[in-house]
Amino acid sequence: MGVEPIHVVVVMVTTANQEEAVKIADQVVQSRLAACASTIPTVRSTYWWEGKLTTDQESLLLIKTTSDKFNSLEETIRKIHSYKVPEIIAIPVSQGFPPYLEWVHRETS
Repeated sequence: MGVEPIHVVVVMVTTANQEEAVKIADQVVQSRLAACASTIPTVRSTYWWEGKLTTDQESLLLIKTTSDKFNSLEETIRKIHSYKVPEIIAIPVSQGFPPYLEWVHRETS
């Protein structure tokens, strides 16, 4: 099949807690918007929010999908996510193990 690596993306999403991360992960994988969603239960995030330096414990989702699924994926995440402005960032995959990239494409088709 020869899936182009650039068409595969990793979408990073921070969430308020692991429960919210699991809820998002389950929804996007069940609906075939993603082939896989890996949850890192606890990350420490430091950021500016509403003029204040803030530090929070969050969970991090690493969602593997294709670039053509991004808009639907973003819409689904926004409906579930508790944050006013959630982090939803797609990073293109420039290289990867071809069978894995083909699997991501197949599972989101």
